[in-house]
Parts: sequence; C-alpha cells; structure tokens
Amino acid sequence: MTQPQRPRVAIAGASGFIGTAVSSALADAYEVRALTRSPARARAPDPDPHIDWRHCDLFSGPDVVAGLAGCDYAVYLVHSLAPSSRLTQANPRDMDLILADNFARAAAANGVQQIIVVGGLIPESFRISPLLWSRREVELVLASRGTAVTALRAGLVVGAGGSAPRLLVDLVRRLPVLALPPSARSLTRPIALEDLVRAVQLCLGEPETYRGAFDIGGPECLNYEEMLRRTAEVLGVRRLIITLPWLPIWIAAATARAFSGAPSEVVGPALESLPQDTVIRDNPVQRAIDSGAMPFREALKAALAPSHRHLCASPRQPIQGQDRELIREARRVRSIQRIILPPGQDARWVAGNYFRWLGTCCWPFVATRLDATGRCDVTIRFPRLHLLSLQRRAELSDPQREVYAITGGLLSRPDSLGHARFEFQTLLDDRYTMAAIHDYAPALPWYVYRWTQAVAHLMVMRRYQRRLARLAR
Repeated sequence: MTQPQRPRVAIAGASGFIGTAVSSALADAYEVRALTRSPARARAPDPDPHIDWRHCDLFSGPDVVAGLAGCDYAVYLVHSLAPSSRLTQANPRDMDLILADNFARAAAANGVQQIIVVGGLIPESFRISPLLWSRREVELVLASRGTAVTALRAGLVVGAGGSAPRLLVDLVRRLPVLALPPSARSLTRPIALEDLVRAVQLCLGEPETYRGAFDIGGPECLNYEEMLRRTAEVLGVRRLIITLPWLPIWIAAATARAFSGAPSEVVGPALESLPQDTVIRDNPVQRAIDSGAMPFREALKAALAPSHRHLCASPRQPIQGQDRELIREARRVRSIQRIILPPGQDARWVAGNYFRWLGTCCWPFVATRLDATGRCDVTIRFPRLHLLSLQRRAELSDPQREVYAITGGLLSRPDSLGHARFEFQTLLDDRYTMAAIHDYAPALPWYVYRWTQAVAHLMVMRRYQRRLARLAR
C-alpha cells in the first residue's frame, strides 16, 4: 500500500538556530526543503531523509521561484544581518524589504498556500524601534502579493545558538558588575525555542484559521534586569547588577560589544528595542502553547552546553569561516537605496528616469545613452571611455520590477557578467522603489574601488533619492 504523499514546506533561513529546530520538528510530518544562502551548508546532506538542503540566493527573484517550486507552505525566518557581499552599501531594513518581496512574489507564482513568518512583539506605544518596525514592514510585504500570511510575533527567543541569549550569558560570565540603562526595566515575555516551534507546528497548514498576526510568549513577564539575574543564578556566579537612572544607549551598546564579543549588528538593534514594554494580546495561538510553556530559567538551562558555562554553539558556526572566505574571494558588491516613488509612477519609469538623469547629474564628465532596445551605455566624455553597459532583461521585468544586467565596460570584471545586475523594485503598494545593485564585481583594485567608485556611486544615489523625494511631495 503506497504511503500518502506528504505536503512540502520550504524553510527560508533554515541554517539559523530557529530554522534548524523548525526543520527538524517539521520533518516528522512534512517534506522539508531547507533553503540557505550558504553554499557550504547546501553541499552537506542532512541525516534526515525528509530534509533537502538547497542553496538559494533570496536576492535573486528566479532563484527564489525555483526554491519554492512544488511547495505547499513556507516558513520565513530570514534577516539580513549576516554578510552576503564583501561590501554592502545598504540599510538592513532595506535589504529585508527586498528579500521579503522576492519571497512573496515567488510564493504567489508557485501557488504556496501559506507563509509563516516569525517577527517581533510590537509595543502599544507610538515609539517603535527601527528593528521592530522593520519586522512589521516585512510582514506587510510578505502579505502584499496575495498569499495568506501567519505572523508569529515573539520577544526574546531562548534556545541553543541564539544571539540574544548568548549576549546575556557572555555579559554575565565576563563582567562582575553590570550597569544597565533605565530601559532595561522594560517588560517582555521571553519564549523558549521549543514553544516557538510548537506555535509554528500548530499554525502550519491552517492558513484560514491562523491568518494574521499573533503575539506569543513564555509563561513569565520579565524585564532584562531580572533576566540577567536569573542568568547569573543558572551559571552559578554572583554579579552586581545595577540599573542607573541615566545611561546613554550608545555607551551600553559599546560596553556590551567590548565584553561579550557580539557583533554591533546584534547589540545595537537589541538595545534600541528595550525602551517599550510589550503586552501579549490574547489569541488562540498563545492559549494553545500556554500549557506546558517553559519558564526562562529552564529554557536557558536547556540551551547551555554540558559545561553550563557557555551557550551551545550556533548551527551556523561550523560553516561561517567557509562562507566568509567565499565572500572575500568573490569580491562582490551590493548597494541598495530606498526611493520614495512619485504618485502614479512605477519601476520602469524610475529606471528610465534614473539613467537619463545620471548624464545630467554628472555633466560634463559622464554621458549616458538609453536606446529603444533597453540598452544603456555609461561613458566618460573626455577621453572617450566606455565605463559600463547595461541591458534590460525583458523576461524578468514587469511594471513593479525592472532588471538590467551589467553586460560590460571597463569598470566591471568579466567574471561577474551574467550575475551583476541593477534592479528597480517597487513594493508596499507602490510606496517605495528599491534601487539595488546585486553581485557586482568591480574591475578596479579592491581598495581603490572602495574609496573612489563606491563613494561616487553612493553620493549619486543619495542625490537621486533627494530628487525623487522632492517630486513625491
């Protein structure tokens, strides 16, 4: 008797600590397609035959469409903090929007029935940190292409390999005295990784029942000062923990970076999101996981290594060195700018307007020519030098996305041709257009490029941002 075919779920961000746990749990009932940006991880087979690892560049629309082909459901656990290029000229919030829009487009194209995304708890206050607002924008973008979205909004997730609990453990382990900003008394509901996984399992495959946003948390409402005290108890150390009436966030962030070794892209956003209390609104998902939810102390103990002195290593740790070396050798560049779209315009208008404006902006040194076939040439007037050629890719373009492949010129390395591209991507109901250069490999020596062409490109793009912002008023 043949076994019934299992539904297939794609997990984007599967190599992270949440993604690894979710993949393992879902493999009991689903065929899991684990999508990762890491070539090293994609090459390593999984011992579970129901987990299929695939390399997928979420910045590439065709890659994401191929990654979601044949999938019934998807889980989105992606953030843009991990490096993807040797040089990145982009705000993480803007990269998150492009990644989410590519995923939403691919889900709609493949008929995916549901996307589950894990975001952050949104405070009731009108003051929302950039990190939390970015998570909210991601939810909006994922839902903008018609696929049913379930947003699980969680606070601090306590589990093996997590960056936030690792920060707590490292600070307590290394500092005898911890001076905290007053915002450390803000309340939140930390949740055990195991309980977050239970919430995903509950909602997956139920797009109509669990459509929308659901706050989830553990059984305790704690502030960060109390979490540090409990961390000290679990580690078996005595620490003096003081919350000062005034301490600038930047000083607290610098101290945390210096003594924990955590990267600034983790520490800064985490501290920025402290000043607001978060309240979990009653909902069926929270009620379902409340029974048996793990308290903070037990969740932290479960996440520690056998020595009980360190948090268990991140699942990404064994491959991070290989990935960094590949990125360094490739010498690729990513540059993304968020442009306010003038009313009534689309991505195709922005692309044509930009290329024509570029020659005016850089006159009399640079000239641009855009012909009827969609080919754009950028040249220096005196002496006559051909800097870049770009060709519109009609098969990848539509009113909300214009794709130009970088096909030649003195400023582009031949080995990047076919990969390097300039994209104009409209999203959030035509509110913004993202102007993005992906996988560009400069021909200039790297350190010459960084302080000449890279700086010039950023200055030009910021000037163009201001131009369209004026038109949009």
